Amino acid sequence: MSSNSRWLTVVAGAVGLLVVGALLLPSLLRPKPVDRTITVEAQKYGYTPAVIKVNKGDRITLRFKAKDVTHGFFLEGYDLDGKARPEMPSFWVRRPSTGEDFHPVDEITFVADREGKFRYRCSTTCGYMHPFMQGEMIVAPNRLFPVSILLALVTTVFTLLWFARPEGK
Repeated sequence: MSSNSRWLTVVAGAVGLLVVGALLLPSLLRPKPVDRTITVEAQKYGYTPAVIKVNKGDRITLRFKAKDVTHGFFLEGYDLDGKARPEMPSFWVRRPSTGEDFHPVDEITFVADREGKFRYRCSTTCGYMHPFMQGEMIVAPNRLFPVSILLALVTTVFTLLWFARPEGK
């Protein structure tokens, strides 16, 4: 086999490997949706947890509790507004876009169906630092692992191409 035909074979194999990896890897390594139960506790002037990280497609069951005074929980982008009092085991929730009034629930369930960063903030005045009481929910697919695998494949292919190139080129 001549060095040019060997070179073409290596290049064709490398391109094929990259195409297959680029097409199959993201779908194979996409995290499966899971059920998550998250309890958000509010106290002057913050939330615990301050950051909620979930993957797209996860089914979130949210429980909301106030520790000291009445607090609100408005989740931007998900049409969810809640209110909790410290002496009550349940909290009140409403969907602002539908015009419905608050009704008591023990928990609310929704699907994190949009990627991005969504702020949640207190929607009930709870003191002088109330405007700064906020947190965030980050909804993202786990892209770090598939991207790192793809980068490793690309590095391997280009290393093979470098060492397999014909003499004098």
